[in-house]
Amino acid sequence: MKNFSFVILNFALLLGGIAAATAQERAGKIEFSDSNVLSGVISLTPGTELKIQAGPSVRVLAFDRVQEIWFTPEKEEMERAWRFKEAGQTAKEFFGDPYPVRHLATTVTLGDGEKISGHLYTTVLYVTDGDNVQKIILLAKQRGKEGDTMPSLVYPQRIYFGDKATVATATVKLKLSGLGPKPEVVAITRGALVQLEAKPSGGPGEFSMPSPLGKEFFLAVKSGQRMQVGWPKASDEKIVTLVQSALTNSEDFFDHRQVLGAVEDTTNSEIYSLVFAIRKGKTYGTSDQTWRLELYRWKLDDDRRVMLAGQDYFFRGTTPKNQPPPPVELSEKLWNLHQNGDVWSDNGQ
Repeated sequence: MKNFSFVILNFALLLGGIAAATAQERAGKIEFSDSNVLSGVISLTPGTELKIQAGPSVRVLAFDRVQEIWFTPEKEEMERAWRFKEAGQTAKEFFGDPYPVRHLATTVTLGDGEKISGHLYTTVLYVTDGDNVQKIILLAKQRGKEGDTMPSLVYPQRIYFGDKATVATATVKLKLSGLGPKPEVVAITRGALVQLEAKPSGGPGEFSMPSPLGKEFFLAVKSGQRMQVGWPKASDEKIVTLVQSALTNSEDFFDHRQVLGAVEDTTNSEIYSLVFAIRKGKTYGTSDQTWRLELYRWKLDDDRRVMLAGQDYFFRGTTPKNQPPPPVELSEKLWNLHQNGDVWSDNGQ
């Protein structure tokens, strides 16, 4: 995910039509390291968003919050292809001409002046100028061809927008009712599946949470051994069966996974599934059973086949062997949250 390069492809708008379908587009310019400048209406691929790895955390940024993006070389070196001289030996032999490799750091400036530095995840931009659309793919690493020089490996130095970026609040408030003692509240955004942990604030049932930045989110609450997840209680059994079958064909640490619910996002051809995963087999050093309450995102193709596009989890823990795992309740109240400004409520208060 941290490969970084860029590619520009010209194609006719009447053949592509992609930029016109995007929900977010803004006039701006892209300046390149060879002094060329590309101007037009800049947009993202539909259904995608800007993500940047900033230290240990991943920030997901609404497109209209970004004022400009700077790229600076973090590491540059000339490399050559190589192979081991003999199987099982560490000695290498190099061949071919050197080629340039460049790693780039990214700094994003938001509308409120906040700067976020790190590495931008793979991002596809479209720049529209009249009937022409140019596609720019941003990765985290550039690799040239043999014989190329470092200056010939052109990269975007700066992307900036002509309009004023939106200033959004850094936090939102949650007001929830009917919670048990010492509740833990976690949200996961749609799309990028970014985990947001809520902290108690104010009175009972009041929490402060990092802003989902315009994204809808799934909400879960844990109090003692009781877990509730905002989810429609009526699930499409065909979709549940489809996801359960896909999980059967995949392997990881957990040897038992139950699909508790699945909802289809027809707009983006995606499925979100709530899964309880547990390790029932023997684990070295302990007889406890490790579990996680997970959220999966699947891409759905025209033939109704699914491909895993991402996953994260709400809660995790352990259960003594031969003891039942903690129960999970699907809560329509937490599913149907109401937003009033920066406050999200289940209308129980």
